[in-house]
Amino acid sequence: MRDFFKYSILIFSLFIFSKNINATHIVGGDFKIDMVNNIGSGAYYNIQLRLYRDDVNGAVTLPSSVTVGVYQVGTNSQVTTKTIYLISSGLVPLGDPCYTPNPGQVRIEEGVYQNLSGSTVLLPNYSPGYYIQYETCCRNSLVNNLQTPTSLGISIFAKIPDPAIGQNSTPDFGAYPNDAYFCVNNIKQFTWPVTDPDGDSLVFSLVAPLDESGQSSFLADSGPATGAYPTYPNCPFSFGYSASNMIGGTPNMTINSITGEITASPAIQGFFAYAVRVEEYRNGVKLGEVRRDAQYASLPCQVATSPDVTVNNDPGASNVIQIDAYVDNQICFDVEVSVLDPNDSIYLQISSANFDLVNTYVAPTQSGSVMQYLNWQNVSGQTFSFTPPQLQASGYLGGKGKIGMRYCWEAPCESLNEVLDLTLSSYTVSCAGILTVDKDLQVNVVNDPEPINLDVPSSISLTLDSVTCLDLYALDNKYISNPAYDDTLFLEPTSSSGFDFAGTYQVPDLHTNGSYYYTDFTYTDSLGVVQVVDSLFMDNFYHANNISAAIGEVGLRFCWTVDCDYVFQQEFDLDFMAYSTVCASDTTFKTAHVEIDPPIADPQPIPNTFSPNGDNVNDYFQLTPFDINNPNNKYNDPCFDKMKVSIYNRWGQKVFESEDPNFKWDGTKNGEGNTNCKPGSYVVIINGTFGSTYDLSTGVRIPNPVKDEYFIQLFR
Repeated sequence: MRDFFKYSILIFSLFIFSKNINATHIVGGDFKIDMVNNIGSGAYYNIQLRLYRDDVNGAVTLPSSVTVGVYQVGTNSQVTTKTIYLISSGLVPLGDPCYTPNPGQVRIEEGVYQNLSGSTVLLPNYSPGYYIQYETCCRNSLVNNLQTPTSLGISIFAKIPDPAIGQNSTPDFGAYPNDAYFCVNNIKQFTWPVTDPDGDSLVFSLVAPLDESGQSSFLADSGPATGAYPTYPNCPFSFGYSASNMIGGTPNMTINSITGEITASPAIQGFFAYAVRVEEYRNGVKLGEVRRDAQYASLPCQVATSPDVTVNNDPGASNVIQIDAYVDNQICFDVEVSVLDPNDSIYLQISSANFDLVNTYVAPTQSGSVMQYLNWQNVSGQTFSFTPPQLQASGYLGGKGKIGMRYCWEAPCESLNEVLDLTLSSYTVSCAGILTVDKDLQVNVVNDPEPINLDVPSSISLTLDSVTCLDLYALDNKYISNPAYDDTLFLEPTSSSGFDFAGTYQVPDLHTNGSYYYTDFTYTDSLGVVQVVDSLFMDNFYHANNISAAIGEVGLRFCWTVDCDYVFQQEFDLDFMAYSTVCASDTTFKTAHVEIDPPIADPQPIPNTFSPNGDNVNDYFQLTPFDINNPNNKYNDPCFDKMKVSIYNRWGQKVFESEDPNFKWDGTKNGEGNTNCKPGSYVVIINGTFGSTYDLSTGVRIPNPVKDEYFIQLFR
């Protein structure tokens, strides 16, 4: 009995010891779960587990078999366990043309475990789905970014959806990469060859490595979870590290959620544990996920990278960089090519079929062997310095680490809407050989014009018989900044009110120097200041079909007398347009609103005496048209007055008759001035309207009626 007890203690100790030894040599792993047959009520699955072993520091070989557990999501109830067997193993070849890790420091063995043929796992339909887990303790003591790693376990975890959704297998991480290590203070970008057999969408993220459940039995390498998703506890990070800063260094370790590309640059040499989660989505709905737990060494290696080509801080997309060049504005293309290793040789060749590379090239300043550009518009900042052994204005440049070229160009109007194509061909000669990057620079010539300064009075108030001159002025703002600018500016009335532009147009004077000009020209400049110039000269002026044109600035003058036709309109708009040829300033529209103030007359007493004796005082019988003391004070409404007047002598003979509201009887028969009528009384019969008042709110005219029969007295 005592011997049996000792033997039992020995077996138990060996079991515990074996488990602890195994813990320190596993440095990562992942699951691949394949649905092989969906039977409607459930599905059969193959389970594959990949484990990665530290072959340098792990004294124990990979086990010949492991047991994994399958659990219900939500309840954490164990559905089944499955023993899977080692079907292949071997060392992962590490290294690339630039660096090969010392196999005495880093050597990784991969073991692939799978259920035996014909021994698939049947899982019934269950809407929340299942998760599969394998765990062991403990992690490698060399890990820098986890607290007491030898006290932390490792959980390999996968989640699969309800079999009822139909065919679905998990994403596959693929073969372990040959460059499975970081490079100290060197930015390394890499991806794992992840695929999805069902074509589902994949979303990548960095997550903390998972600890073990601590509930595995002696008979199984798995235990149910007890917490919320992700169900197993995260491994705690060491001080200075976190889920958002897993390995330190600059920049932080990140992963592209769409492509899965990882960027990392640790600052120290050591070992770092991390995990990548791959979630699969179908029609926007998450199905499941797999995780790869990994431990990477950080080594003093170099990273071979392709050249990075940028133009004016724009790296472009799909190898195409697009830049807008505005007409008559100078633009400089600062082309920069760089690689991470400052000792790598780098070359740039620029070519174009429709861009002048020779006359637009700007040479850098040179001090000794150092070339320099100031006010650099690219990733290197304001000042860009480099040491090129070869430099040609035609677009060829060679150097080490980083090089740059500048081209400055002012797009002419003739190139408007043209697309200029430049090919940027760069390559670097590094430890990995020749790495080439070609990009296309497309320069789109566009116009971003300033508006033309068009001065048109917004409102004009006029009265009957007033003589009005309207001065219009347009200035091309391009002409202000560059008087040599010779684009033609047009000023054109576009009113539809029936205004007689042709009949009221005032031809400018012609100077002896051949220029046309207006005198005493008034306009408001772009600052809102009223300008009165003695002479407005216009270069290359011409006028046709109501359109005036000149170089840079143009004036236009209309003069007219307000007659009853305008009074009848009461108000109207005069529309004008200014524009230039080719691609200078933008077209501008302005409107002048014209209002005619109607004559307003108060009713006046009708005179009953007159004395046509030639003394210029009361020589006529008439209705008073205006105030004698203030002729601008009208009593009549000449645009609307209507009148009929008849005058008879005492014997009933008609001596005068008129239908003119502004009649004037001089006391002669029929007003002909030949036969004087005798002094005495005469009968006047008058009927019509004379003068008006207006409702200012509505503009409605209210005529003053004149209808009467009365006597007047003629004196001589």
